[in-house]
Amino acid sequence: MIALPGEEVSQERNNKTIRQQSHGEKTMQIISPDETNTEGNDNNGDQQQNNPDTTQDLRESTTATSEKPYTSFSLPQKWFVVGMATAASFFSPLSGQIYYPVLPILAENYHLSQTLLNISVTTYMIFQGLTPSFMGTFSDASGRRPGYILAFIIYTAANIGLAEQNSYAALLVLRCLQSAGSSGTVSFGYGVIADVTTTAERGTYMGPMAAGVMMGPALGPVIGGLLSQFLGWRSVFWFLVIISGSYLVIFTLFQPESHRGIVGDGSILPSESWRLSVLQYIRIRRKQARMSVEEKQEYDEARKELRIQQKNRKLAFPNPLLSFVILLEPDALMLILYIALMFFGATIMMTSLPSLFPGIYGLNELEVGLCFLPLGVSSALGAVANGKLLDWNYRRLAVKHGMSIDSKHGDDLTNFPIEKARIQMPLFWASLLAATFLGYGWALDYKTSLAVPLVISFILGFSLICTMNSLNTLLTDIFPSRVSTASAASNLVRCLLGAVGAAVVDSMIDAMGIGWCFTFTGLVMGAAVMFLWCEYKWGMQWRQKRWRKKAEKVEAV
Repeated sequence: MIALPGEEVSQERNNKTIRQQSHGEKTMQIISPDETNTEGNDNNGDQQQNNPDTTQDLRESTTATSEKPYTSFSLPQKWFVVGMATAASFFSPLSGQIYYPVLPILAENYHLSQTLLNISVTTYMIFQGLTPSFMGTFSDASGRRPGYILAFIIYTAANIGLAEQNSYAALLVLRCLQSAGSSGTVSFGYGVIADVTTTAERGTYMGPMAAGVMMGPALGPVIGGLLSQFLGWRSVFWFLVIISGSYLVIFTLFQPESHRGIVGDGSILPSESWRLSVLQYIRIRRKQARMSVEEKQEYDEARKELRIQQKNRKLAFPNPLLSFVILLEPDALMLILYIALMFFGATIMMTSLPSLFPGIYGLNELEVGLCFLPLGVSSALGAVANGKLLDWNYRRLAVKHGMSIDSKHGDDLTNFPIEKARIQMPLFWASLLAATFLGYGWALDYKTSLAVPLVISFILGFSLICTMNSLNTLLTDIFPSRVSTASAASNLVRCLLGAVGAAVVDSMIDAMGIGWCFTFTGLVMGAAVMFLWCEYKWGMQWRQKRWRKKAEKVEAV
């Protein structure tokens, strides 16, 4: 039959016992439930329990395992979907960093103090943390396409306003809108990847996504410096208008809806035509034309079941409290606390670079922007390499635990230590990351050759992205039905701590000196590895307990 929203057994089954063929022998497996049958149900948990149609659907969808692949998207189509999500994730960090070269010009034009301009930076980061709590839950409830389209309409409009504004008040308000429009795209992206990839292959696809997030901070200062120096500060925002508007048009025409609660495995036409891209409509219609009578009947049944599930889940008002609820889960809390502290350290490094390098090495704004490139290049390389390593380690542990891997249909993670598979390598990368902060700080303090801090920043970027990519992948694995919401919770805490880092870095350097400032940061990062160790040791127990409780609730309905 056609794959339904919870078809990957590691994601959506309700902890029922089913029979499967495994190497010719019948075996019994407990299938992981996660939270509910489809992603959007978190927003309507009470409605779902009181809806007999939905409850019946939950029960019936667990009676057998589909022989169909987890997704109907071909390999090129999957890479296109992930590539569009990666490109979208580039805008939020790009908008934050491209703004820095404009600050001195704005201070002169508006006769503002550096403190007032820093408020526009801090408020951007605060909204960058808060907005995904709304947008992430909106995406999980209402679909990926509506979320992206709404986000880019807001973002493009804000950039037009920024290019035309002439007052500090307008600058402050429009920067907040700019942040609100772009910041949700990162959490959307992790949801998209969960829609189209199984656990066994997820690391490979997460790599480019993480690279997109890190390339923004690396390229932003370079682009901003070039544009403001040769075309004026308004050209920075017009540049963002052009690329975001172009992306919005391409996305609207070609990016398919991937939400499994709306299009199943990607082969089902949604009820509302506006949810479809042009290519998706053509692809599904062509596939329908080739269906046999039996396949057509199965398709109609699957579409009917999806419509029943969507009955109480139309376009929903975002519920930001769901992101806070995820923080109450101990395994999520351990991961998110480490990610936030890691981002705190990265923000201190990137925020201080534009002020430290000119004084130590006599660089101009463009040369300072180029100093971000080692960080960006290493992040891109690390993201791709670590994605492959994550999948390799997953396969290695699967063989060790006697679990057969099914990259097409998905794997049962209930009794598999996915936490160890994802955290074994980050334990090393996180330790290396803490050490590089110490070396970076003292290299600047002793005014060594410029090559030394640049090489260290290359290592720092590689370690940072490998750690972040692994932990975000694990968040996707343990909250498969709430991927965007879990990512939003992570984004909330890390951006708030990043805002703290941006606010205190100058005071820390003045009070402690460069070397001791980064030594303190490195020690904090080293101590934070304890959170990863706790997740490594007890994470599987926490996850199993949560899945079991949710399955019992569904059984009781």
